[in-house]
Amino acid sequence: EAVKMADDVFFFFYRLHSFMFKYVYTTTVCKSEEGKAESMIKELFRYFSRNPNSMPEFYYEIAKKEGPERAACDYISGMSDSYSLKIFNQLFVPKTWVD
Repeated sequence: EAVKMADDVFFFFYRLHSFMFKYVYTTTVCKSEEGKAESMIKELFRYFSRNPNSMPEFYYEIAKKEGPERAACDYISGMSDSYSLKIFNQLFVPKTWVD
């Protein structure tokens, strides 16, 4: 049997999905940030693919079994926007030397 949402759940999911695409994801502000977001994700993927031991243990185990690219993809895909920005900043943005 196929797994699917209940009709009432799907109705509200579809309404939210439609709203988000109409008023959030495709706005001028969001579209102007899209290239930066893509670059950030590519850099995170490159970094974690080359440094699988820097991922949490769960993903490091995936890297050993299925390869670092698969693990990096899984790790990054589970990140929230704010968490991915935090990790990107920790890895690539220089810290101030003097306060």
